[in-house]
Amino acid sequence: MGEKIPRRNTSDVVSVPKREILMTQETTKYDNLIDKVENYEFGSQPKKPVSKDSFYPHTLKVHTEGIKRTEEFCRTIGRNLSSDKLNFIYRGSEGDDCVFVEKRQGHLTKKWKKKVSHKNRVESDLWINTVEFQNDGWEKYATFEVTFEKEEYLLEFIRKIKVRVSPNTSSIYFPQKKDRVYKYHWVSKFEDHTPRYPFYIVSKGRGDSRLTSKFFERIKVPYYIVIEPQDYDEYTCVIDEEKILVLPFSNHGDGPGRARNWCWDHSMENGFKRHWVFDDNIRDFRKLHRQRRHPIGDGGMFRVIEDFVDRFKNLPVSGLQYKHFTVENEAYSPFVLNTRIYSALLIENTCPHRWRGRYNEDTILSLDVLKDGLCTAQFNCLLQDKLATQVLGGGNTGEFYGSEGTYNKSKMLEVEHPDVAKVVWRYNRWHHTVDYRPFKANKPIHVDGYDPKPHNKNTELYPFKLEKI
Repeated sequence: MGEKIPRRNTSDVVSVPKREILMTQETTKYDNLIDKVENYEFGSQPKKPVSKDSFYPHTLKVHTEGIKRTEEFCRTIGRNLSSDKLNFIYRGSEGDDCVFVEKRQGHLTKKWKKKVSHKNRVESDLWINTVEFQNDGWEKYATFEVTFEKEEYLLEFIRKIKVRVSPNTSSIYFPQKKDRVYKYHWVSKFEDHTPRYPFYIVSKGRGDSRLTSKFFERIKVPYYIVIEPQDYDEYTCVIDEEKILVLPFSNHGDGPGRARNWCWDHSMENGFKRHWVFDDNIRDFRKLHRQRRHPIGDGGMFRVIEDFVDRFKNLPVSGLQYKHFTVENEAYSPFVLNTRIYSALLIENTCPHRWRGRYNEDTILSLDVLKDGLCTAQFNCLLQDKLATQVLGGGNTGEFYGSEGTYNKSKMLEVEHPDVAKVVWRYNRWHHTVDYRPFKANKPIHVDGYDPKPHNKNTELYPFKLEKI
């Protein structure tokens, strides 16, 4: 453990009353990468790049499930359609009582309901001898490609179907899928289900909301919340002091990466092989299984992921997928190799790369690792329900996103990894796009002594049960 020393006042440390600071030392100087961004200007960003007219014609895919939903879609938009006419231009309603004509053989029976298996992915083969995971999907009954020549047609279409659509939306389901209200949660049936690696929540100015810590309190998982000195009073009013770690710096303006590096140092100082680090605006975590996203009731799934990642020698960064990126009736493997990891991460302390960059530090770290030939793993078996960027006050929202927008954030990623990243206008703001295809060849390697041969593919080494909340 780090040495506890009396609090002190320096130019970099703010006095914290009633509490001694555990003075874990920073082992690396944080690189904010600002000097690498040409013509960087704090608080500025270009205007929206394209005119409204250049967006059209725009094509939107609309998926339906079953003949009844398909017929309802035709009546709703006022178009007569058939299975041999799934592509059409929408210029408004053509009348009431419109119908859908099915001309495909077998589609009026249940034969069309063919499953799409997740088991054809290498990730499913690697998942053996862990926890049971089944998440096959179903073929869509119909997928319409609807083209809009003008904005007025798109707006009319949206008003009729009552589905949220942005200019960047490429596909939707009709009718829009609603979140289920779950009365049960998943709990572990194995005894040692407490995560073995420490949990760190990096937080700033969110003592009132503290979403992530509230969830960990509910499921009784130990954690640290890592704050800057000026927030001490705010957080100690609502969180046990023993769970609070006070950083030896504040308001540096370099984003959360420096605090995450400090958590990394704290974990190493205490002798851990890996550590978890979380954003502070995650509402809950869900176990995906058999097309359902039930909440979890304890830390068992985190332990499953820890033990799985420990099987490999070249998997230094892993984490959890966002809940809103999974849809019912779609097939998902238990995890996806070699993509970006963000918001909820499990990091090996011997990883050769550290957090860097004022913005997009999570994507930068992922690409740094992948370009070394190492692997990342983004887990679907456990999902994070995180608030969208800039929705909740505090954090980076208050420090710089709210005043300067998102252009510099995306530009920094493009400058640092220009071969795979570029700045685009997306989600009605400046954003980035990253090509992860060059890293498909990165293969996970088992640690020496691990026998990957399956004894029984259906074996549950980590059993769970559904329990009423």
